Amino acid sequence: MNDDVQYSIDLSMAQSRAEKIIECLKDWRKRHDIRRFEFTKHVRVAPTEIPHSHPILTLNTFVYNPDEILALYLHEQMHWYEERLGCAGPESPLIAELRNRYPQAPTGFPEGADDEYSAYLHLLVNWLEIETASQFMTRERAEEIARNKYYYRWMYRTVLADWQSLEELFRAHKIVPITPADQFA
Repeated sequence: MNDDVQYSIDLSMAQSRAEKIIECLKDWRKRHDIRRFEFTKHVRVAPTEIPHSHPILTLNTFVYNPDEILALYLHEQMHWYEERLGCAGPESPLIAELRNRYPQAPTGFPEGADDEYSAYLHLLVNWLEIETASQFMTRERAEEIARNKYYYRWMYRTVLADWQSLEELFRAHKIVPITPADQFA
């Protein structure tokens, strides 16, 4: 069979949206000193991928609002922070304490994470996300963004409901106050 169709791929919209994410981050960096929360300087935008922190911090183009973009960026940076501290490995005292406090952490979208460990890890990361985002927008706005996420719903609700007790736990483990990025070698 002769295939006489002309095919083309147009990625211009994806390229444009990716460029807007980068421009948004550059704008935040011009207007605010977010460097203290930047634990990796390698940022990738992959329009259709799920955002992730490792091996390269990767954002997608699913969010458009500058505040939401910053919150997502800080979320992924906080994964790098907790890794630098070495405070939240699967067998760490912090994760054990979170397991004791919340023995029924859900797994699976949209309430939980991919696995139990990730659910407990995201209690920390989501708390840190809101805390750092609140440095650049009102606390109410950072909480609103968290409440409106379509993923990790249980973790975000739990963090907001138990904010003070989680803060005390994170202080006890010397995670907060957040050590600025330039303090790490």
